[in-house]
Amino acid sequence: MKKVGLFALVAALCAGALLYFYLDKLETQKEVKVDYDTVVVAAMDIPAFTPITADMLKFKQIPMGYANPSAARKFDDVVGFVTEAQILQGEELYAAKLKKFGETGSGLSYMVPEGMRAMTIAVDDISGVAGFIQRGDYVDVLSFTTVTIYGNSIKDAYRAKVGTPAPSEIEESTESATLVVAQDICVAAIGKTLANKLTDGEETYTSVTLFVTPEDAMRIVQGSKTGVLTLLLRASGDHDRNIELPILSNQLLELAK
Repeated sequence: MKKVGLFALVAALCAGALLYFYLDKLETQKEVKVDYDTVVVAAMDIPAFTPITADMLKFKQIPMGYANPSAARKFDDVVGFVTEAQILQGEELYAAKLKKFGETGSGLSYMVPEGMRAMTIAVDDISGVAGFIQRGDYVDVLSFTTVTIYGNSIKDAYRAKVGTPAPSEIEESTESATLVVAQDICVAAIGKTLANKLTDGEETYTSVTLFVTPEDAMRIVQGSKTGVLTLLLRASGDHDRNIELPILSNQLLELAK
């Protein structure tokens, strides 16, 4: 009887040991190592059309394989870009869905320098330098218009350009004149493309878009409404200021003598 009890005790101990090792093995199998991927997400709600700064961002760890491959992994991937739509707090950021200042693929409004404006003027083969202007060139804008000159103004113009005094009886004169309305202006686009130049086979452009200051924009508009505009193409690297005074029609006769 004692042998039976001893055998039962040993069997119970063995069964307990086996159960322990079995349960420990199950627990070990449950411990699965998880790898994480780090992505950039919005630390706050970012409104549409907002330049992204580093304080708007944070890192978030996501189990490997669950993050979008296009999601930004570094702040530098998106800082300085501009949102097109609202980005909610915690949302992953994608550089491909953002706009970048200065890049043609982002659109013209993202290329306009700070404090400047983009404006378009109509040109033809003559006023547009026969199609030789390219994006990034610099031009001067001339206007052939009519001006009214009073009193000493016309006398001073004669002295400056001709070297002889104007007739003393002239007090007022309406003259055709050519003057510089804006100078050293960067060309933003030619025609309806942001390409550097028209491709072979394309027709000559009929418009040129310029980066101008607000004051230059008003001068160009005034020059176009009261006269005819002509562009002058500058040499590459030439940004010297033009100090030429307006040329009057009657001055051409005096200078031709």
